[in-house]
Amino acid sequence: MYNRKWGQDRRRFQRLNLNMVVWYKLFKPPIAPRAGGLVAEEREAVTIDISPFGMAFMSSFSIEVFTDLSLKFIIFSSQNGAYERLAVPMEVKAKVRSCSPAQKGEFRIGVSFTDIQLEQQQKLMKFAKESLRPFV
Repeated sequence: MYNRKWGQDRRRFQRLNLNMVVWYKLFKPPIAPRAGGLVAEEREAVTIDISPFGMAFMSSFSIEVFTDLSLKFIIFSSQNGAYERLAVPMEVKAKVRSCSPAQKGEFRIGVSFTDIQLEQQQKLMKFAKESLRPFV
């Protein structure tokens, strides 16, 4: 969360800039559905950034703030420091915290994870650390 007034980022954990595929679907429909048929459909999007507490992604659809989502994505992790990468599927629930128009009719959707297990958060932290570490 960026505070424009003070010019600082107030997030609890640094976000990793990353483009990867995420699939989302409305977990609970908003009070006045305006998302054009999103309720039952799973949609594909591309992330902008991710942390153990949330992510941002680009969507072709506007999604109202406070809408609950179900998210699916895959992160990659090494095992015992080996260079062989392992796919780790993740499925979490999230709440839309921001939705702003972007380029080419798309929307930047910012979400916070609301129902994420500690083990999943730890995997995301490990993923972020490994992604920031230079290859040797």
